[in-house]
Order: sequence, then structure tokens, then C-alpha cells
Amino acid sequence: MASLRELQRSFAAALHDPAARCAVEPAANLEIYRNTARFNFRHALAQTFPVLVKRVGADYFQQLAHHYRARFPSRSGDLHWVGRDFAAFLEAHLAGGEYAWLADLARIEWARSEVSVANELPAADAAVLATFAPEQLECLVFSLQPALRLVSSSYPVFSVWLANQAENAPPVDQYVGAEVGMIRQHANMVEVTTLPADLFSYLSAVAGGA
Repeated sequence: MASLRELQRSFAAALHDPAARCAVEPAANLEIYRNTARFNFRHALAQTFPVLVKRVGADYFQQLAHHYRARFPSRSGDLHWVGRDFAAFLEAHLAGGEYAWLADLARIEWARSEVSVANELPAADAAVLATFAPEQLECLVFSLQPALRLVSSSYPVFSVWLANQAENAPPVDQYVGAEVGMIRQHANMVEVTTLPADLFSYLSAVAGGA
């Protein structure tokens, strides 16, 4: 008799590969679970990347989700995290094509998903700095909020994302150029905004431990 671990492993493998041997019987019933797993994965992905779905259409997004799941199956019981590798997948999958910019759009949407569940910590104000001796101040290293992400793109993906918060958004001219910006959780809301290049450079240096 198969152990519980063997049953679980064979069942998980069979959800992704109909040809995989599975100790669970009857085998025909596995297709119900396969369909449910596929639907839940695709639905969770679409909930995380709604603007990307709008730009490419539901049918093409379903194709992308199928290929993505084949390469990056869910490793967590929490479907919130199924989109963790989607931007990297799109970068490789669409490299060199006219839709390569979608990878950076996905980075914005994944950043929104990440910061929505991250902690917003108290800011380091003057009272915090006053706890250090003057000779210590030049040695301090600051860090950004855990609920903040920086995204840089060669494409106007922030303009695309912001424009698509309205219905029937017109296409954004891809030749507008590069954009940089910030995604952060603040006061229980997720903010997406472009930043001036010099401020983005400064924040990137802080994030890097400068």
C-alpha cells in the first residue's frame, strides 16, 4: 500500500501531467481535479494582472497562463503567490517581439500584489535620529519600506497601467519612452506613481544600501 506521502506526490504530479501514474483511484475522476486546478490557477493569475488581461485579451492571456503554469507550477497553498515568476516568464517568452514590454507591465502589477500584503512600518523621523549620537549619524544606513517597490522600464508602462484604470482606455504610444516609478502601500491603499529620474536614482541607491 502506498504511503500518504506517495499518494500526495503522485496526486500532485497527475494534476499537471495526465500521463503521470497516480495511486489515487478511480483515475478518471482526476480530470475533475485537473480542471479545477487549471481554473483556479488561471483565475488567480488574472486577478493579479488585470491590466495585462485587458491589454492582451482573455484568450491570449489564457494561452500565456497555460505556458506559464507548465514551467512555474504553484509551490504554495496560497494562490496569492502564483504570479511570483510571471514577469520573468514573460520577459523570456516574449523576448525580441513587439509585446516584450508586457513583462514590465507585469512587474508593476506583481509589485502591487506584493505590497498589498507587506507591512507598512513607522517612518524614521527626527525623534528616531535623536536617539543616535552625532558621531554615529554619518554611519547610518537607511532602508525603504517593506511595502514599497521601485520599477524601471524602457517603455511607458506606468502610463499604460494608469490609463487602463478607466474603461475603454486608448492605446498608449510605445514610443513615448522610458519611465520609472514607485508602487507602495500607504494608509491601507496601494499607490502607483511615476517618479522624476533623479528621485528614482536616489531611492534606488538607498534600496541598494548606499
